[in-house]
Amino acid sequence: MRFMLANASELIMKTIDPERGNSNALTFVRSVDHGILKGAILVAAAMVQFFGCTETACANEDDVRLTGTFGADYSNGGYGTTRNTNVLLNLSSLNAQIGDFKLSASVPYMRISGRGLVVFDAAGNPILINRRTSIVPNVRSGFGDLNLSATYTLPPAILDDFQVELTARAKVPTASTRRRLSTGVADFGFNVDVSRQIDFWRPFITVGYLISGQPSNYSLYNTVSIAIGTTIELDKSLVAIISYDQDSASAPQVGASREILGSLSWILSDSTTLTGYGTAGLSSGSPSVGTGLIVSYTFN
Repeated sequence: MRFMLANASELIMKTIDPERGNSNALTFVRSVDHGILKGAILVAAAMVQFFGCTETACANEDDVRLTGTFGADYSNGGYGTTRNTNVLLNLSSLNAQIGDFKLSASVPYMRISGRGLVVFDAAGNPILINRRTSIVPNVRSGFGDLNLSATYTLPPAILDDFQVELTARAKVPTASTRRRLSTGVADFGFNVDVSRQIDFWRPFITVGYLISGQPSNYSLYNTVSIAIGTTIELDKSLVAIISYDQDSASAPQVGASREILGSLSWILSDSTTLTGYGTAGLSSGSPSVGTGLIVSYTFN
């Protein structure tokens, strides 16, 4: 979800000003961690994406809008073992949007310390593939896999003001398997996001499915993810998000993941958004705690 957290800022901008966007009323993309929301505040979660723009800037819907996201995420959890694993991620992404289509690319920098062997899938979910506590503690760091996504937004006018987005994503195994920063195989997934503005609330639900690649030396499961929550407009420049996120088990060694997430975002200007968030794990398959800070900036 943390890689999906990067996209929540657009959801935030639509909550504050539903008229922002191009003439087709482009909607939010929650690209979130644990599978869905945090690479969708995942993220992003998150990596916050901001596509709100002025009427003049969006007058030509053929214009390409570029947004960069930058941030850091920390999580700690035992993942069903007696030893904790600490994960520090540098979350950065680049996004391009034209009309109803958006393309995103990100490569996180990771620092993983602990006895367990933890890698990540295309949604940003941690995968524990070795529970042995006899493994000598170590620290692994380096760039992770390349994460790509493409999103199409259905025009709200034809859906009775419901906002629906269809996203396909892939994880390309560019990271080192020798340094245990990757599974070494590609993952593919898709998700559907539905939301609707109701006064100062924007309830949403996101459902996704991830097809995991199969490494030669251990097994991974395909996973189903769901996130349910809402944004709350606290002020013209301050928005909160609350959500419950659940992912089915990604490997035999770890159970399903269940988390609650809360975030607070400040709209600093028409081009800049700052988001802070925290998570609490509700199952052994989730990090016990997590926190992060994300900045997004629109270049044009």
